[in-house]
Amino acid sequence: MLCRFAPLCLLVFGVAVRAQSAPYYGSPLAVPGTIQAQWFDHGGEGVAYHDCDAANQGGAFRTDEGVDLASSNEGNYYVGWLCDDEWIAYTLDAGDTAAYIVEVRVASESTGGTFRLDFFDLGGALLARTPAVSVPVTGGWESWYTVTTTVELPAGPLRMHFVNLSASDEYNVTWFRFRRYDPLDVDRDGFVDLGDWDLLTRCLAGPAAILSPTNCPIRDLAYLGVNDDGVADLRDCALMQRADEATALLEPDRWALIWSDEFDTPGAPDPAKWRYEVGYKIRNDEEQYYTPGDNAFLENGNLVIEARREAYPLPWGGQAAYTAASMSPTTSWLYGRIEVRAQVPTGRGMWPAIWMLGDNIHQVGWPACGEIDIMENVGYDPHVVHGSVHTTTFNHTIGTQQTSTLGLPAPWSNFHIYAIEWYPDRIDFFIDRVKYLTFANAGTGDAAWPFHRPEHLKLNIAVGGAWGGVQGIDDSIFPQRFYVDYVRVYQQAAQ
Repeated sequence: MLCRFAPLCLLVFGVAVRAQSAPYYGSPLAVPGTIQAQWFDHGGEGVAYHDCDAANQGGAFRTDEGVDLASSNEGNYYVGWLCDDEWIAYTLDAGDTAAYIVEVRVASESTGGTFRLDFFDLGGALLARTPAVSVPVTGGWESWYTVTTTVELPAGPLRMHFVNLSASDEYNVTWFRFRRYDPLDVDRDGFVDLGDWDLLTRCLAGPAAILSPTNCPIRDLAYLGVNDDGVADLRDCALMQRADEATALLEPDRWALIWSDEFDTPGAPDPAKWRYEVGYKIRNDEEQYYTPGDNAFLENGNLVIEARREAYPLPWGGQAAYTAASMSPTTSWLYGRIEVRAQVPTGRGMWPAIWMLGDNIHQVGWPACGEIDIMENVGYDPHVVHGSVHTTTFNHTIGTQQTSTLGLPAPWSNFHIYAIEWYPDRIDFFIDRVKYLTFANAGTGDAAWPFHRPEHLKLNIAVGGAWGGVQGIDDSIFPQRFYVDYVRVYQQAAQ
């Protein structure tokens, strides 16, 4: 790209940067936070972006600009029709000097692609650059997938350039999400979990000589000193071990355990604690028959809920092609912290869920009873976990559900803690230590906030259905297992 006004431009690593672009909303976009792709800077071609043609080929938003924007099936807009040297500028404001996890929501029908993120100060000097990030083939232009990279940024205003490194029209982009990197996350996958504990103990198992990037693949060995004493030693291991436990155990003055099942005894789940939902096509046009306990058992300290491809005779004749289990504790709760440490199944057609329904569902129906989706994951979009709330005012049938997602690397291969903290004025949603959604009580009544009555927890795998089956069911994946290490329920200690 040729910069026609040389005094106003800087050439940095082959990309012309012009400092006069202006933030979309008039002030920089906050980091950490989510940056929608359509929020690129004002300033036009060569200043706020470079596009191969002058037209907005999508024509769905900011039609006076040359960046190609189309409406997304996720309710926002995406940048598409990317050319092989396109870049787009966003003015940001980093809240802290810190390492950040950057998640980018992408889709590609058949070829995949590559991009990087460049970060400049407002004078045009390069501050940081991510490695090239690969976009996988997702099977459709709006079959979304979240890729992840990391970057260290200084506090204050800066300008991010999304730089396409691929040939034309290979993938779409809909948002960028920044969150602070936790120093306990020593393997830098974005989560504090047993992977960090395993890596740290392996690195500390031998003499100090093995603590090298070759033998211990940590990007920055300084992060081994997770307790900030400047030394990588067994005290860090002890801290990592505690960090992998539930947040509630790290805050004994705040939370008191009132109910749990650790699933430590082999055999069947405790009938005094658990009951089963039984039936076929109970909701969402799902394909499984929920059996009365045949598909749930305890093994190696875990509850196992197993989805199977098997012919199952229906009481009224005919057969179901799949079986699974749906379970609930015999106890319900009002307010508190509900957490489940689990490892989800995977594969096209899987739809595992950890969720809650109001006990009054048979009196008032759904969604008036209120639904809290602590965790949902669909097999055709396996790296994304969803948290949602459904009420009369806010629900998916009218497109108003309150929801958020978090990219999670391979949740079928690692355990994570999925939790809510439920208060009279709000519900906070967590994955491990990351809070990614808050639903607030606006005080407008039951239609928006029915969550002042007890709800019961549900653990289940659905097969297919209105969401899980959008891209069909892959019969080669069965059986699939949903592993649950524990379920724990806490109340605030003051209660």
